[in-house]
Amino acid sequence: MKKIIFGLLILNVMLSCKSQDSKEEYIGTWLEVQKKDNEFVIIDCGYEGESLKTSKNSIFEKGVMEDLDMKIDHIKEGEDGITLFTDKLEKSYYKFLWIDKEKGISKWEIKYNESSKIVKYFVNKLKVKSVKVVKGLKADCVSNEDVGDVVNDSLVIDGGNNIILVEDDNCISLKNKKGDLIFERCFDNSIVKIRHVKGKVIPLTIINGQNSIDIDFFSKGNEWISNSITYYKSSSNGEEKNTKPIAVSLKEFDFNNVVEQFGDVNNKALTSLEDFKNKEKLKEMDVYKIADILKDNPISNQNITLYNDAAFNLIGMESFNEARIILLEIVNFSPDRIVAYLNLGDAQWGFDENAKKSYQKYISLMKSQGKDLNKIPKRVYERIK
Repeated sequence: MKKIIFGLLILNVMLSCKSQDSKEEYIGTWLEVQKKDNEFVIIDCGYEGESLKTSKNSIFEKGVMEDLDMKIDHIKEGEDGITLFTDKLEKSYYKFLWIDKEKGISKWEIKYNESSKIVKYFVNKLKVKSVKVVKGLKADCVSNEDVGDVVNDSLVIDGGNNIILVEDDNCISLKNKKGDLIFERCFDNSIVKIRHVKGKVIPLTIINGQNSIDIDFFSKGNEWISNSITYYKSSSNGEEKNTKPIAVSLKEFDFNNVVEQFGDVNNKALTSLEDFKNKEKLKEMDVYKIADILKDNPISNQNITLYNDAAFNLIGMESFNEARIILLEIVNFSPDRIVAYLNLGDAQWGFDENAKKSYQKYISLMKSQGKDLNKIPKRVYERIK
């Protein structure tokens, strides 16, 4: 009898462990695969693809353009797979099902609140060698246009050995004739243009507010160096031009540091965004000062978060009109930026009839981008009635 009872206990433990293992098969790091010619493959597009990282209580979904970090509310297991719900109402979930357990390939049904269900396939990172990697075609990959990068201008230099490109008005990239990236960087609070002159140099004009710099960088070892700079300063008497033999590398170039060497110590104070980080200085700003800063430092991908944070802080200080000026520029630059419409609605509320439109746009983007609608503040619904 004791042997029978002991055997039953062992069997029960084994079944319990098996059940527990089954529930936790979703745990791990998963890399997206696609089906090509009746087999699952990893598509190489030259950038990091989508992935999932799952644990017992959370899911981190890394996308090409956006990441999501979700907490698992509860789990259900059935014949059709293991469903990880991220809300109590079960409107959002990730459903896991094996396609080929030996190769580590799984199917995931994903639903974000009111959005349509989508199906994706992933391979467990531990089994990644079981699938082939194939070169992505144009239809398989996200292009620069899809992620918002716009090539504004380009120039072949160095006798055709290299090409310089300007993207999004303030970023440059240098590539060789094979298309390999040699160098890239973005310039804070500046607009970059290429001067189309032939030669072995990188001829740039860098614009900061109403002032600008012409500068040529030539190759020196692994660096690109300039030894002469022409500075154009706007003044009440017109434009002043001054050239000085200043040595600076493309990597270390800083607009304000350079103009200080021309004796223009006021330029930084007039055009700097640093005041936006200081709440005391921000509180003292009026609409005219903010308008000047926006004019001298156009909104870009590099400073948009700083501007948005400043607007949020201004709303907290009840400086609604000052915040509104910033947020209108933000939504003009990035019309799909969800949080900007929530902040704009808050800034407009009470004196601007467009507040309801901003709130409605915010809700619409939350739905279209599959966000958690439970995170929409109650005041939004109350104010659009």
